Amino acid sequence: MPCSCQVGKCSCKDDCTKSGTCPCDSSCQCNQSKKGCGNDKCTCTDCKCPTDNSNQYLFSVSLHVLVQAVLSSTVELPCSNANQNLDSRNSAKIVWIRDDQADIVSLDSVITVRDSRLSIIASDNNDQQERILRLANIEEHDHGLYRCVQGDITLNEILLDVLIPPRIISHTPEHMHMTVREGRDAEFSCVATGHPAPLILWHVNGLSRPGIVALVEGRNESILILRNVSRFDSGRVDCSATNTLSTVNRQFLLDVKYKPMVTVPFHLSYFRLYDSATITCQACSIPAPTIFDVFRPKKAVPIKKGLKEKFEEFVNQTCRQITVTIYLNHPSLFGPYVCRARNSVGVNHAEFVLKESTQSVKQIKHITEHRPSSSVMNLSTSPTFISTNENESPKRNILSTLVTTQSIAQKNCSSKSSILIFLIIFLSILAI
Repeated sequence: MPCSCQVGKCSCKDDCTKSGTCPCDSSCQCNQSKKGCGNDKCTCTDCKCPTDNSNQYLFSVSLHVLVQAVLSSTVELPCSNANQNLDSRNSAKIVWIRDDQADIVSLDSVITVRDSRLSIIASDNNDQQERILRLANIEEHDHGLYRCVQGDITLNEILLDVLIPPRIISHTPEHMHMTVREGRDAEFSCVATGHPAPLILWHVNGLSRPGIVALVEGRNESILILRNVSRFDSGRVDCSATNTLSTVNRQFLLDVKYKPMVTVPFHLSYFRLYDSATITCQACSIPAPTIFDVFRPKKAVPIKKGLKEKFEEFVNQTCRQITVTIYLNHPSLFGPYVCRARNSVGVNHAEFVLKESTQSVKQIKHITEHRPSSSVMNLSTSPTFISTNENESPKRNILSTLVTTQSIAQKNCSSKSSILIFLIIFLSILAI
């Protein structure tokens, strides 16, 4: 059957396709107008092209209107024969055709396909007819070219562009949690769909961390590779996909395993014999330490000698601290100590030194090597040696007691001499 074509426009594609003849070319060239619409084998003999005096190739372009609609919304596609020079207006019916599927959607005001979402809004006036195609609850497959025709005339062509919000359809790791050892690489990926194609962005702990981002050709997939991760990269890794409609996110949790980082906060270094020294050590690591205690250097067993008290507590999810009190009742307890922590990644330690105060040693040596004298008596009145504070060392209290006893003995001797003199004077008076 011959293809009925509009002047200046190849519009016989559907008819030629249905008749089994090869489809016409969409461009109609002037020098080929006598042979048909572009393709010599097509029987579009009624097609003619506009002519001019420039003897140049001219093309008849089929313009269409772009209509954008969001997924699940409702859209109305207009069609009217107003201002059309149609001799057969009363006999020809307006037809909606799905061009990309070659389906007749409606005939006049009747829907010809099985789809309850479609309907025709009809309006007939003296000078025009309107057949509006209404699509409710738009789906992704509704995207395509819709053409409204009456007889041989195309009244309207509409490209329905279905806008789809972004959606992340797959990602790695699937369980949203990754654990990697410090110094190694961490790899994440997101695959997103949507129309327009969404843009995928990555953030580490809310910041754009430098890394390698690769796109997979043929699918909207983005791969983030973090090189040489450190403990400071632990936290959130966000994948966000965004287009003109909205933004969606996927949040991963990154745990970087590292060996313990041990610190000893500020503490006093000098102590006197029989003092109590309190030391606090802190260890931070992922995973948590399996061993965390205070040792003497090159010793595998935690300290026991002189240990007065030990207390452990968690500072946060990755840090814990231990506080020990050492009673320095022997000179061997002075010297270096180490806080040592170990986990599955490795071992680390921090060192501290308990030093003996030389001033107190000199004072004790001076007291023990000299006999009591006036200078000792003066020292006995000093608050340093007669203090009854519970924190004072026992040896200093003993020395203070000795000095005080000697002073009292001397005072007792003086009192006895005075009484003896008094008795002699009293007896002399009686004799007279």
